[in-house]
Amino acid sequence: MNIAINCLRLDPEYVGGLNTYTLGLLQGFAEVANRHSFHLYCTTRNRVLLRKFEGHRRFTVHPMNHSAFRFRQRTTRAALLSTSSQVYRHVSDRMFRDVRNQMDFQADLIYTPTDLLQAFDSRKPTVLTVHDLQHLHYPQFFSWSRRLSRKITYSLSARAATHLQTSSNFVRQDLLQQFPGLPPEKICIIPEGVDVPAFSAPRDSRHLVARYNLPDRFLFYPAQLWPHKNHLTILRALKQIEETGDFKIPLILTGAQFAAAPAVFRFIREHQMPYVLYLGKVPFADLVGLYQRADFLLTASLFESSSLTILESAAAGTPIIASNIPPNQEQAQTLQLNLFSPDDPGDLAQTILRLWNHPALARAQAAHNREAVQQFSWHAAAAKFLQLFESIAA
Repeated sequence: MNIAINCLRLDPEYVGGLNTYTLGLLQGFAEVANRHSFHLYCTTRNRVLLRKFEGHRRFTVHPMNHSAFRFRQRTTRAALLSTSSQVYRHVSDRMFRDVRNQMDFQADLIYTPTDLLQAFDSRKPTVLTVHDLQHLHYPQFFSWSRRLSRKITYSLSARAATHLQTSSNFVRQDLLQQFPGLPPEKICIIPEGVDVPAFSAPRDSRHLVARYNLPDRFLFYPAQLWPHKNHLTILRALKQIEETGDFKIPLILTGAQFAAAPAVFRFIREHQMPYVLYLGKVPFADLVGLYQRADFLLTASLFESSSLTILESAAAGTPIIASNIPPNQEQAQTLQLNLFSPDDPGDLAQTILRLWNHPALARAQAAHNREAVQQFSWHAAAAKFLQLFESIAA
């Protein structure tokens, strides 16, 4: 089978979940390709992300001029000002007709891993990954223009795709609730994966202590500074621990600065919390070393489709403290997680204190998760995708 994969919207400067998901899945396809061939559609700008696949006999890379892509993107975005789904669909179909024609000609099926279809009139079966509908639950985290864009494009994409894939049952149920009329059989759940060998292979992280001035023990939260990542609840919990017990628990933060950054840095400064260290974006090797050196992975997200961070921490052998949201509850059916209410700093403070001085419990949880996470490899995820593709083609 010839499978087209739409990678046009990948940002080569972004370090986060969407790129991790797409590149991890492509690596899984490379491992289980069998008799299938993959056509990767990208731009001349983000082609660098796909270099490792260009030499693979089962992969062909089709770069589109980035300037031309940006012009077409800007044109379709201008169509959003009409606030009409039909106008946007017409403009988008027209702008990307040649790309759609090329995909239709070369492929038996078209897969898009990045939430949105580029064109809505493909003549071939289309599979779309929907990561989340956060804008419908936390509209305050989005600008007016971003809410409008998501409202139109997500609805059009969800209804136009032949099949939808989600990483959790939570997102599947959310799609059915938010878009009435979607057939339940149209939506397939395939869990996210993790590069288990990359995160589990022991690394000598002693050099990181000097490079980043790391404390002997620390909590670790690798997350972009977006509002839904909920950094302030963690900071309030740590401040509460300090004030009630004169006990300062170090926290290491990594991730790029986005809308929540000013509030996060202001809280740290105003509450005099020098034991909170923000490292920004770090190289992958350092990220893995930080995972493995941390006492606990901490994730406080208010909203996720599924947590790659939890899977990475499980593979690294680091016990996990996580917000009690539906996708994390689903992962807790397989992995041992310490859940807390994401809007209650007191609950988080009690959870941290309960675990901080119990190394035996931490070791037991880490051992269990190292074993359980094996089923979440990208190899396994890719195999399930190919089963889906084959069933659709049949």
